[in-house]
Amino acid sequence: MPSFETLLADYGLLAILVLTFFEGETVVIVAGFLSHEGYFNPYTLCLTAFLGTFAGDQLWFYLGRRHANFKIVQKATTFPQFARVIRLIETHPIKFILSFRFVYGIRNISPVALGLSRISALKYFILNAIAAAVWAMTFTSIGYFFGQAAETFIGRINGVFGKVIAAIVVGAIVYFAFKFGMKQWAKMTAAKRARQAAAEGKAD
Repeated sequence: MPSFETLLADYGLLAILVLTFFEGETVVIVAGFLSHEGYFNPYTLCLTAFLGTFAGDQLWFYLGRRHANFKIVQKATTFPQFARVIRLIETHPIKFILSFRFVYGIRNISPVALGLSRISALKYFILNAIAAAVWAMTFTSIGYFFGQAAETFIGRINGVFGKVIAAIVVGAIVYFAFKFGMKQWAKMTAAKRARQAAAEGKAD
C-alpha cells in the first residue's frame, strides 16, 4: 500500500486541479504551506491552481452564455445576490471580472451572471485569465509565507502528518479570516451605498 507521502506526490496536484475548478482558496493555502515544506514546487502549484480556477469559471461562463435554460443556470439566478451582481457587471464590468473571486457571497454565481450578460466572450477570457493568475499567485504565496513564518517561530515541523495538520490549521485560519474580512467589507459597502441612495432621494 502506498504511503501518504507517495499519494501526495502522485496525486496531490491532480486533487488541487479538481478542487480549484470549483473554488479552493483553502486548498491552495494548504498546498502553498506544503510547498514550503518541499512537497510541491510552488511554481507548478501556482500554475495548477491557475488552470483549475480559470477552467472552472470559463465553464460556468459558457453555461450561462450557451445554456441559459439549464436548471443549474436558472438556480443561480434565484440567489439574492444575483441582481446585485448584474448591476455591478453593468456599471463596472472590468473591475468586476478582476475582483469577483475575492468578494464574499458572489464567487460562485458571478461567472454565470457574466455569461448571461452582454460582455464579449473574448474580453471575459482575457480578464478571467488575468484574475485567475492573480488569485493563484495570491493564495499560493499566502500559504508559502505562512510556512516560512511557522518555521521561524516554531521550528521545522517533522513528519508528513504534522505538516499536513499544520497546513490545514493555517489554511482554515486564513480562509475564515479572509471570508470574515470580505463579509465585513461587503456590509460596509452596502451600508455606504444605502446612505448614498437615501441622500440622493432626499435631494430629489
